[in-house]
Amino acid sequence: MKCFGKRAQTPPGVPTGANAAILIFVIAAFILMYILFLPKEEQRKLLEKETTTVTAKTPGSLPGSTLLSEKPGTLTRLKEREFDHGIPSFNLFTKKEDTALKSVDSVYVEESRGVSKKKTVILAVRDKVENAKLSFTVNDHKGNIMIKLNDNELFTGEVDSFTEPLSLELEEENLFEFSTEPVPWYKPFSKNFYDIRAVKVTATVERIENKEALQTFIIGEEEGNLLSEATLSYFVDCNVKDVGRLVIYLNGNLLASKVPDCGSAEKWQIDPADLAAGKNELKFVAEKGTYLLDRILLRTKLKEPIFPVYFFTTNSTVFRRIENNTINSSLSIRFVDDKERKTATLEINDQKTRLDTRAANYSKNIDSFLVEGSNFIRIVPETTLNIVELKVILDCRKIEECS
Repeated sequence: MKCFGKRAQTPPGVPTGANAAILIFVIAAFILMYILFLPKEEQRKLLEKETTTVTAKTPGSLPGSTLLSEKPGTLTRLKEREFDHGIPSFNLFTKKEDTALKSVDSVYVEESRGVSKKKTVILAVRDKVENAKLSFTVNDHKGNIMIKLNDNELFTGEVDSFTEPLSLELEEENLFEFSTEPVPWYKPFSKNFYDIRAVKVTATVERIENKEALQTFIIGEEEGNLLSEATLSYFVDCNVKDVGRLVIYLNGNLLASKVPDCGSAEKWQIDPADLAAGKNELKFVAEKGTYLLDRILLRTKLKEPIFPVYFFTTNSTVFRRIENNTINSSLSIRFVDDKERKTATLEINDQKTRLDTRAANYSKNIDSFLVEGSNFIRIVPETTLNIVELKVILDCRKIEECS
């Protein structure tokens, strides 16, 4: 027989939804009261256990897992500590010769009523000259001739056909002016004139285009950064009676100035500060005479590079766990990925091991290298190393041990 209008009844002993909620609350309250009344040490252990259970997940998540993190950059060790920069042999000389600096076929000057003719001759001198003279001949004339050099009177007088050459003091720019004297006022129809031929300025000229030599050499960046001393040596072949001082400049700074010991070797110490990484210039200047400079050598010596030392600490707890093989310690190096071979000696405390790789990442277990307390690592490169990052890290052998 069916009944309508009544709800189904909950079987006896089965809690309703409200009753279940009350039950859970009561249980939670009992647990909380249990924890509160526990001793503090027991509370700490219980809470730490719960926390560890949540956070210890994977190897490498060990607290304090990075013992060292550095960015060393570029490390280089030169294979040689001495470098020789050879310079080719060359000649220096100054040459003297008698030559005509200026020649003019004819010069005509005149002074008469309403007429005044003068003649100027320009002479530029670029070489070193001595014993300069002016000579000329006179084809026809009347009166006196007047000659000025750079507005200074050089000669005034009558010349019939020729005269002794006139001595000159020349400058870089020279202006000769030829003229004749005016006619007296009482001779209105007269004139003075000079018809001059074969005008020459001669001198002994010292040719200087070969008295200087500029030599260049290149010093590499690594060599320049490690310079400790340098010397310049050369052999000079010359005649001591005919030569003067030999002057040497290094990068614009005076290095030496003396009459060389002809037939002997010369040697000069160089201040490393006067040399630069890259292009350097040696300038040799001869005062007079002829020189052959041979066997020219600039030798540099380098100081031993000092490579940085990186320190880190392993406390007693970590060291014990490394010793009992609970955790691993690793040296990790990340290089610039240049595909080049990278070789070096790794000094870890008092032990050495070799690095040889082409990879961009290098890792090595260093458990057996470490000591309790202070540790150090030094990288002594055999090739140029471009190191992005250097790390010492810890990880767990088992997931459950990362606590």
